Amino acid sequence: MTDLNLVLVLLGLLATVIIGVIQVTWMIARDVFRDKPSTKHNSDDRQRK
Repeated sequence: MTDLNLVLVLLGLLATVIIGVIQVTWMIARDVFRDKPSTKHNSDDRQRK
């Protein structure tokens, strides 16, 4: 029974680490790509001239 408990604890720890890494990666990506426009439309420049 202790082996099963150890496996469950390790799986829980692994899940916690994976979720934490995903959250940190999401925060970094959101901060890096927040101020950049997604696409530059050349048709807008042509209409202004």
